[in-house]
Amino acid sequence: MSIYLVLGIVFVSVFLFVLAIGLLTAGRKDTRSTVAGRLSSYGAQKEQEATPSFSDRILIPTLRRIANMVKRISPRGVVESTSHKLELAGILEVMGINVYFTVKFLFPVVFLIIYILLIVFFDFSLMISLLLLIPIPISYFLPDIYLRGKISGRQDEIRRALPNALDMLTITVEAGMGFNAALTRITNNIKGPLGEELSKMLKEMNVGIPRKEAFRNLVNRTNVQDLDSFISAVIQAEILGISIGKILRTQSSDLRNRRSNRAEEAGIKAPLKLVFPLIMCLLPSLIIIIIGPGMIMVFDTLVKFIT
Repeated sequence: MSIYLVLGIVFVSVFLFVLAIGLLTAGRKDTRSTVAGRLSSYGAQKEQEATPSFSDRILIPTLRRIANMVKRISPRGVVESTSHKLELAGILEVMGINVYFTVKFLFPVVFLIIYILLIVFFDFSLMISLLLLIPIPISYFLPDIYLRGKISGRQDEIRRALPNALDMLTITVEAGMGFNAALTRITNNIKGPLGEELSKMLKEMNVGIPRKEAFRNLVNRTNVQDLDSFISAVIQAEILGISIGKILRTQSSDLRNRRSNRAEEAGIKAPLKLVFPLIMCLLPSLIIIIIGPGMIMVFDTLVKFIT
């Protein structure tokens, strides 16, 4: 029985390892086609040809078929919303929607394989067997839970970094620098998701996209209310001809007040959030310490009385 268990664990481990390697390989961009295209103009394409690897011949096409199958059976709105969520999480370029749908499909398959191995090698009761079935459908939603947490964390980082970035932008603009040049300056000094999104916005503006449209694309990629209000104020200032420095100063003060209010709100909620951990962790220990000696004395008294 132990030999079969070891074989089952080895099989699942190898399967997960191959799957992870395949997903990482599929998520990368294939740069050989670009190199081959450049070499073809020099007549050196045939010299660079090589035998495709196992992942290129079998693994990656299989994963792509699985992703295409999941996309076909999924409603169109689900595909578009998932793509937008990946963009909000900042992993659309890294993972891609095909890899996400493949992982989402293979999670229940992996849990089903583990369930079959457990049922084959162990003698569980009917109730335990039914309980072991629960993680199989739940695993389908694990990528969604991870994606939701990724989006929330990224939006929180942008929300926290925005007031400081706006302060730097206000100081730079009031010092006499142009708005686009000031954006470029603070983008080079800001790290994290906000700096990445501002860098994308500047690249869009450099390729000829109007500033208003680039701002709207920034809002769609982040979906942060504070950033949306700032962008709306800047666009209205451009339309009405209001001084951009005055708008930046007002928005900077407003965002600092919002950050202070959120900090106070989090501080008010902290005692309420601590009630449940205190009840579950501290109260049993206190009960044991306070009532434990008395219970021991009562037990000894009952034993002496019975004997």
